[in-house]
Amino acid sequence: MLRRSPSSAALLAGLLVAGCQVYDPDLVPNDAGPPPACDLRRPPDRPPTPDGDDGEEYLFGLREVFLDQEEEWRNVGFDLDGLCTEEPAFASECRPMRRSQAPSDGNEGIDNSFGADLFPLVDTAVMGLQMNARSADMEGTMPLVRVRGWNGMDDDQRVDVAITTSIFAVPAEADGSVPTFDIVNFKPRVAGEPFLPVYDGRDWAFLREDTFFEGDADRPLIRDDNAYVRDRTVVARLPDRFELVFPSMVAGVFVTLTDAVLVGHINADGSRLEGVQVAGRWAVLDLLATAENVGLCRGDPDYNILANTLDAIADVRTQPGTGGEGVICNAISLGVGFEGYRVRYAGLTPGPAITNICADGGVPSDAGVGDAGVPAVDAGPPPMDGG
Repeated sequence: MLRRSPSSAALLAGLLVAGCQVYDPDLVPNDAGPPPACDLRRPPDRPPTPDGDDGEEYLFGLREVFLDQEEEWRNVGFDLDGLCTEEPAFASECRPMRRSQAPSDGNEGIDNSFGADLFPLVDTAVMGLQMNARSADMEGTMPLVRVRGWNGMDDDQRVDVAITTSIFAVPAEADGSVPTFDIVNFKPRVAGEPFLPVYDGRDWAFLREDTFFEGDADRPLIRDDNAYVRDRTVVARLPDRFELVFPSMVAGVFVTLTDAVLVGHINADGSRLEGVQVAGRWAVLDLLATAENVGLCRGDPDYNILANTLDAIADVRTQPGTGGEGVICNAISLGVGFEGYRVRYAGLTPGPAITNICADGGVPSDAGVGDAGVPAVDAGPPPMDGG
């Protein structure tokens, strides 16, 4: 969801502004006895009550992404490895390649190396990333959560949850219908001016077509059709290694997670999905591949700095259960927060291409970027009329 304002190399090159001074590879693990016992923060369990009658569809746009977590990283996300990594034993499923022990967990065993270690290094060099990230959702460009099959009760044993992306959203007409507008550079315009959602629960969202199999709105690529609701909290397990498109500095980046979960609380009137948290494992190699989407190319000094940094802060294995004594960590844990706002489904639409800048010959990321923050090479679909 990040939108680009600084240079592309700066975004990920800034990862090691303080790099070699942040971590000491000569740290020695403390062999001070067995792992400590602690309560581990996990999503709520599936309710025992029977499934009820299915109700209406709910679609929530995920806004207000929480990246700049400072000390709050300790409360964002969930325990992923089943261990409490803290003094004195620092129990962990693996160890970083460039450190001799894993970093400490957050509260209740929360694993969130992204919030604790990765984002602060990025933000050291590129100020205001969270603000830029949130600017995209003001235009309705954001991840979305679709909930089907919910009985409307506090508990539901089984619901169908899909994760997709909104290319844009527009406000409803006075009668609630979809308005008429033009699309320029994948953004809605009326009389040449931006046409922005108002987030009153009546906005219409246009979803990215290629997040559905063969453009079929009933076949989302990222889906848990065996999700559930416990005390109005939605819990969805996401399929491993599906690529979630996050609109970003140029056109977007791929976030590829394993062991991922999404949790959020539906408020009393169903207008909000509150306190949404996405947690999972992001493989180091996938992170490095994503770097090329913003122009940090293999062989560049900054790319090598990034790779060394990730080797120092990796704290989990890509796949649960593959760790052990002396096994090297190959992923970072991630916890990210959002707030969900109710929108309505208007249809599917193409999104801007997400290109590998390095594969395209290292073209600077600023080249060909229109005023909407996407490549100015396609005006997008024809005018929309909700008639």
